[in-house]
Amino acid sequence: MKYPDDAKGDFFRRVEDHGFDFASEQVVDFHAVFATEAEADRIARMYAADHKAGDKLTNIETKPFDQGGVELTLSKRMLVGYDAVSAFESKLAERAPQVDGYLDGWGVLQE
Repeated sequence: MKYPDDAKGDFFRRVEDHGFDFASEQVVDFHAVFATEAEADRIARMYAADHKAGDKLTNIETKPFDQGGVELTLSKRMLVGYDAVSAFESKLAERAPQVDGYLDGWGVLQE
């Protein structure tokens, strides 16, 4: 498959070369970092509302971030594709800065 010439496209090319199963849904973890628990909780509540409205997540959690602040992890079972990951990441990228947070990547472990 062809992917854009960017860091995410490079990732998709590498995992494709290693036989990643793109045909099965996987749990994808998306991460954002905030200065305080209150900021992380504000964004987490937005995703909890999305979950109740039908955009199902498998987990929403916060924990201390090693470099300071609080990390929010949002986990979603989905087909792992460039467009699907980009769409979720874009929404988080719009929400996190509302409280001075920032994206800190995403990851998936093939089941």
